[in-house]
Amino acid sequence: MSILLFSLVGGIAAGLVAGGRPRYASLRPIRWVLVLLAGVALQVVVVVTDVDETVGLGLVLASYALLILFALVNIRLVGMPIVLVGLLLNGAVITANQGMPVRADAIATVDDSRTPAEILALDFDAKRHVETPDDRLTILGDVVPIEPLRQVVSFGDLILAFGLLDLVFRLLRPLALPRRRERVPASQALVLG
Repeated sequence: MSILLFSLVGGIAAGLVAGGRPRYASLRPIRWVLVLLAGVALQVVVVVTDVDETVGLGLVLASYALLILFALVNIRLVGMPIVLVGLLLNGAVITANQGMPVRADAIATVDDSRTPAEILALDFDAKRHVETPDDRLTILGDVVPIEPLRQVVSFGDLILAFGLLDLVFRLLRPLALPRRRERVPASQALVLG
């Protein structure tokens, strides 16, 4: 989750440095915000509570369904198509594997204090599990170690983070008004024959 928080903060910072203002975001119609909030809340519930794996997976899948719906409804916003691709990639691998597979060697890269046995014994929340030979689409799982953040992320997370940064940056920018055409006096207009 920290890579998404980093992207959110980065998008806000970049937008403000480039002259954007929070009030500009209110000028763009963002629809179904409650769907977004519900999707995020379901993700938080799974991470902060100790729910049963089956219930947790159901909450994660419901969360992705809500987040994808929100992205589709707001697809016209710059950056939202990228967010949607990231959500779809993560949703696909989670659905295929009943959770996000996390590659053990990627965990070892960001946390070299753990032994291989400790990594295999890790107990993640209902959303994640250590990758097994039975998992499918593992290239889309959490396979990318990001050492400075001490986090392992998926390609979907990277795409989602980039899209979120772009989306927030663009929301803070002033609306670009269409250029008004200048009227050309009839005496200067070309006559086509």
